[in-house]
Amino acid sequence: MVVNPDIIEELHDDAGSARVERAREYVRKKKVKIKKVVYDNKNNFEIRSHVLGNSDDYDVYIKVNDGEIEETDCDCADYNQNFVTCKHILASIMEFNQNSDYIRIFSGEKNSKDTDISIYKAFNENKHNEKYRAFKQLINEFHYANNNEGENSNTPIIPHTIKLEPKLIYNSYSKSLKMELKIGNKSMYVLKSLPEFYDRMINEEYYSYGAKLAFKHTKEAFEQNSLPILDYVLKYAEIIKYANEARNSYTYYGSTLNDRYITISNSGIDELFEVFKGKSIIWEKDGIGSRLFISDEKPEIKFYVEEVGNNEYKMYPNIDVYEYEILKGREFCYLLMDNIIYKCTKEFKENELKLLQIFRTNFQTEITFPKQDLPQLFSLVFPKVKKSMDLEKLNEEEIEKYIPQELYVKVYLDYDNRNYITADIKFVYGEEEFNPLLEQKIEIARDLAKEDEVLEIFRKDGFMLDVQNARLILTNEEAIYNFLETEVEEFMQKFEVLATENFKQKEIRQPKVGTLGVKIENNLLKIDFGNLDFDINELKDIMAKYKLKKKYHRLKDGSFIKLEENETIDFIDGVTERNRYRL
Repeated sequence: MVVNPDIIEELHDDAGSARVERAREYVRKKKVKIKKVVYDNKNNFEIRSHVLGNSDDYDVYIKVNDGEIEETDCDCADYNQNFVTCKHILASIMEFNQNSDYIRIFSGEKNSKDTDISIYKAFNENKHNEKYRAFKQLINEFHYANNNEGENSNTPIIPHTIKLEPKLIYNSYSKSLKMELKIGNKSMYVLKSLPEFYDRMINEEYYSYGAKLAFKHTKEAFEQNSLPILDYVLKYAEIIKYANEARNSYTYYGSTLNDRYITISNSGIDELFEVFKGKSIIWEKDGIGSRLFISDEKPEIKFYVEEVGNNEYKMYPNIDVYEYEILKGREFCYLLMDNIIYKCTKEFKENELKLLQIFRTNFQTEITFPKQDLPQLFSLVFPKVKKSMDLEKLNEEEIEKYIPQELYVKVYLDYDNRNYITADIKFVYGEEEFNPLLEQKIEIARDLAKEDEVLEIFRKDGFMLDVQNARLILTNEEAIYNFLETEVEEFMQKFEVLATENFKQKEIRQPKVGTLGVKIENNLLKIDFGNLDFDINELKDIMAKYKLKKKYHRLKDGSFIKLEENETIDFIDGVTERNRYRL
């Protein structure tokens, strides 16, 4: 198995037996497709999967770090409404943990079908080569040195004259992007093998590409503008080299990578952009050549709204919705349009690009809607794309009533009788104030997109809906501690936070060493714990948690003692260890 059993058990406990059985059924019916795995060991990995549900399909993400479930996500209603591990997340972790292919690849276990004659033969050949590797290296090194002495003496080396000329090749059908390279000064030669070029650079080899290009491969030989490109090429040439060597040793992993091209991966395009931003590069799209400019500017995309008569309106963009491509990086996505690549911010991706895609997927260059839907446009769409939405063709007085005022948020924090944190929320627009958790008819224009963002902040911090009291509640003890430790400060920066005295008293405590009375009587160390700001009777439990390296201990009154980086607790532990006093 490739997943720590404790992680599986934790997910099972959170989901409940009914969801576990449904998840097993999904796995049996082969409804889970693992799309991407980043795997270090059974305690550190990421999984992205696609699960075929009964009525819809769902995308799942699971991240485990140091044996702890750091993040899970699924776009199903069960996960987003009930805040539990859903059957799709369970099915994904089960499929990954039980699939024989992943067990073989990540645990090192081999299927019997893999141990055929060709593999034994390859193993024996590698073993034989390894035995005489040192002798072959000795012969090659001296042969190389003797040959190069003559070449170097006859050919002058001019530093900073060699350049690398990249060419990007894009296939819009397969959405694949790759890079080809030429090397030279006056005459340019195609780099036919990137791993061989990597070896030449590592070994500082003298090599002739042809009659007009021969030089010793050092960084000093390359012009200044080519050095960032060189670093990029060497990184991916090394990956190609060792990936192909591994595949040659273990043939069942698949075919080798093409060593003439760098296939631009998700992380590769992020690095590529940083290397070439503000520059143009040779470009070939679907067999047609030109030059591509790498722009660090935001693309100028506008969405116009205008009245078309008969109480109807239309919205349309200023670009052809069929003449752009989206390239996905690991950190960013990129808009390819009119031979320019733009890096898109997360905000632009989630708003403007999402809106563009609606036009494209519906095969429409404009979207029409009735006047009665104007409030929805301005409460849901406009707040997200207002910087890109042009309203000049509308009557200003007509639409002013639809544009929401800025949302102001008040949060009232308290503890209930179970020492759970409660949060009563008020949304404020001008003079209007209301509880967003109550069903009610609000006549004013509202920024519903912003309201959703606010409630999402609470959800991510672990708050759940207390339907009976129309408020949010935080019940998990560790989540309460984390909220008090870090999140409450962020809340105070974003919202107006009003806390009761009861809430303020149950803070995170960190006693100071100075509060301890320490003195020596009759050659014995005497410590007075009377000035500590918690009940001395709880000290034994506190130190037990400290020994277990816990982050905190919750006192009986509901407040917390921070155990990490706590000088007082460290001091007490040191004294008791050395003197073996009973507390």
